[in-house]
Amino acid sequence: MDKNLFVLTGKDLLKLSAMMLLGTILFGLTGLVIMIILQWFTRQSYAQDSVDKHGISQIGASRLGGFAVMLCAAGLLGAGTYTGLIDAELGPLGVDYFVWITVSCCMGLGLVEDLKNDYLAPRVRLYSEFAIFGVMVAVTPQFIPLTLGIWGLDAVMALPVIGFVLTVMFCVGFINAVNMADGANGLIPGILTISFSLFYAETGSLVHAALMTSCGLFTIFNVISGRLFLGDTGSYGLGAILVLSGLYFYERGVFSASFLAVLLAYPCIDFLMTLARRSWQGRSIFLPDNDHLHNRLYFHFQKRF
Repeated sequence: MDKNLFVLTGKDLLKLSAMMLLGTILFGLTGLVIMIILQWFTRQSYAQDSVDKHGISQIGASRLGGFAVMLCAAGLLGAGTYTGLIDAELGPLGVDYFVWITVSCCMGLGLVEDLKNDYLAPRVRLYSEFAIFGVMVAVTPQFIPLTLGIWGLDAVMALPVIGFVLTVMFCVGFINAVNMADGANGLIPGILTISFSLFYAETGSLVHAALMTSCGLFTIFNVISGRLFLGDTGSYGLGAILVLSGLYFYERGVFSASFLAVLLAYPCIDFLMTLARRSWQGRSIFLPDNDHLHNRLYFHFQKRF
């Protein structure tokens, strides 16, 4: 087993104290407890990211941040269910529990990769994602957006087979977009925190309140310490929740398509640009690189400052 990459120094202790103080101020005792849990995950010797791996971070870190976020959110939801704040008859989103089985499958797929890097070939992960979302959309077709307000597209989406295929492709593409864009501390966690905060503010959904709390605290930890990443567990699992929440709320008229498009624009734009760049250069679209938008901005400002 690899030696733990994180050795506490005086500077690290100051950062930890600042994170715990900030978490307590913003989220009370819950924030303090979750900060301690996140710190515990950084001390584990498994699922560690190497220093020289692609991305902006230049220090060793754990890839179990996404698992920690989901674990903390589940704990908050469990407490809510125990106290009667959450209806136990339906899933936390007010939909069938099968949606959460889908999220769990995406998390499991990412967790395998976090624990043993490159254990599953990229194509195997991709085919698995199509299978997971294919079954989910087939069982819960209400997630297929039928009225996007775009001339011609509504008629196409109304065709059962085409609407099914496009919805599955969008879901798979989105979670991979989140995975690709997760290369700078605070970037994707910040988007997740803002998104879940808006979902909670508009709907009062306690599941999104739990996710907002967990992601918000993780963002603080991720930015200040840089010792804990979302990993594939987080990008796949939280990405699945984000895309399914967007489809769910759009179909119920809570948010418009244009609002959601702006809110979730960055990972989608970066994803499309990355695929186009790699294809143009004759490279495999599955191989990672350091040429994303956040990498370009980092290298540009690093030279100037």
